Amino acid sequence: MKNKQNKFMLLKFRCWEKQLFGNRKPLIKRFLTQWIILIALISSCESDPYGSNWKEENSLSISQYLDKNRNEYSKFYKLLDEGKMLSTLYAYNPGGNDYTLFLPTNEAIDYYILQSQDYGNFDELLKDTGFVKKITRYHTVNQKIHTDAFPDGALNDTTLTGDRLVTSFFSDGDDQLIKVNNSVPIIKSNLKMTNGYIHVISGVLQKTEVSGYDWLQQQDDYSILAEAVRRSGLRSRLWWNKYTILAEPDSIFRRSGIHNVEDLIARIATPGMSLSNRNNAFHLFAAYHFVGGEYYLNDFNWGNRKYTTLANISLPIYVGVVIKINQGIDNYGYRVSNTGDSTLIDYIRPLWENSNIMTTTGAIHSISDLMFYEPFTNK
Repeated sequence: MKNKQNKFMLLKFRCWEKQLFGNRKPLIKRFLTQWIILIALISSCESDPYGSNWKEENSLSISQYLDKNRNEYSKFYKLLDEGKMLSTLYAYNPGGNDYTLFLPTNEAIDYYILQSQDYGNFDELLKDTGFVKKITRYHTVNQKIHTDAFPDGALNDTTLTGDRLVTSFFSDGDDQLIKVNNSVPIIKSNLKMTNGYIHVISGVLQKTEVSGYDWLQQQDDYSILAEAVRRSGLRSRLWWNKYTILAEPDSIFRRSGIHNVEDLIARIATPGMSLSNRNNAFHLFAAYHFVGGEYYLNDFNWGNRKYTTLANISLPIYVGVVIKINQGIDNYGYRVSNTGDSTLIDYIRPLWENSNIMTTTGAIHSISDLMFYEPFTNK
């Protein structure tokens, strides 16, 4: 817009110059022409280093947008500045296809500090430069990603700390919410910049610090499976760096008349054999819930595939319109249609609202029925 205005000013000046001077000396004309060009150039210069004040948002880089809206996002702007990230987000990504920044509001940072045991105020947080570098990079994905490309699971592209973030979808009345890491809603999405996207979030993203095994032990709602895993001695066998846990909540066990781990032992354990013995059916039951590798729900391959478990027995998982776990092993109920027809359900479903739980060792997914490599005994 400024360039068009400058050209128009020069054109008007030349018309006025011709009328005023006619064939007078060219020296006067040249002086006045240079003077008006100088004024036009000065008027087009901006006070900020990126020249962002007059640009449209989609012609700004991520750092330019933050600089333009510094008051609104002043605290994360200061964190990026202290973490030496502003220059990174000013430019194009040399190692990928631009960036995605999950941008916390000032209020989100205030709430994070209020809940923190490490920082009493923002200045204390700002002085912890090591943490500032980590947290700003954790909010930056090494690829531009529109929300249309978000999975119900983990992003394939990692943050600048090398971690994956999880995105999930929730309904709030007629509105659909997107949460990051199962906890932080996106409140303004797909702000398109010249070098990527900004998604404004209402909380601060935090890396998980708990393993899958320890997470399971900490959950009251999964106490039966957690105790079975502990008494099976599986912890000493978890040599995998990454593993995925498929977990039944206690309500699923109770539905089958199992109210504690002693009921489970009485139901399936091999008599006269140590619970930690790898040949004991009780041990195998617990081990069958641990899949080797990191698999968020969107990571399971399309079609039929068998996955390695800690029981050394393959777990079949089919991915299509629905995800079918342990298909063909047992009968888990019937689905009745509107016409009254019933369909046998021979697979276990993931409980989406309690799946894609993040841990340092991989994902945890809640499942809809008791899972064993053979039909679960009803005795």
